[in-house]
Amino acid sequence: MRTDPGRELQEAVIATMDAGAREAERTRLMGPMTELERAEFLLRRLHPTLPEASLQQILSQLAEAEVAGTWHGFRRPEPLPVR
Repeated sequence: MRTDPGRELQEAVIATMDAGAREAERTRLMGPMTELERAEFLLRRLHPTLPEASLQQILSQLAEAEVAGTWHGFRRPEPLPVR
């Protein structure tokens, strides 16, 4: 099984939330995300120790590329061939 580097941090944050806040967050995450929101979610989850300034810089660059039409979101990798 793959490791999930953001799981411990996520569980710690969830533990500090009341039931209403947890429900609101669950509803938000179940709704449709823009590609930029998806990028932020993935970056925060995969790199939980990434400094906020670095994260914002990456998101800013992605937003600029999206406006310029050179970035359209992340693509799933092709599945590995079955041997």
